[in-house]
Amino acid sequence: MILLLRLFAYFCLITTPFQVALVLWGGWLVITTDYTIFSLSIAEFIANYFTIIEPLMDWLYGWIFNDLLNFVLSLPLIISQSLKALISTYLGLWILKTFKKAV
Repeated sequence: MILLLRLFAYFCLITTPFQVALVLWGGWLVITTDYTIFSLSIAEFIANYFTIIEPLMDWLYGWIFNDLLNFVLSLPLIISQSLKALISTYLGLWILKTFKKAV
């Protein structure tokens, strides 16, 4: 169990640079286009700038409640991704710190 938690913590920490890069990409789009921080939603970003994962989104609409997925994808990209990066980094560090004592 401790091994799985440590792997999850490392996964949280490893994905942080990708999340920060996504926030910076979104910030660059806000600066250089007509989008604002609140108008650049995750769905808008995927549809216009990250079209390679659009088939994945179509597949998810078949498996997850459409209303829930619409809500998540309508969140502002920069704000939600920044919060996800902060929370996953903190969670990863906390898990590693907590279970370092347990070993």
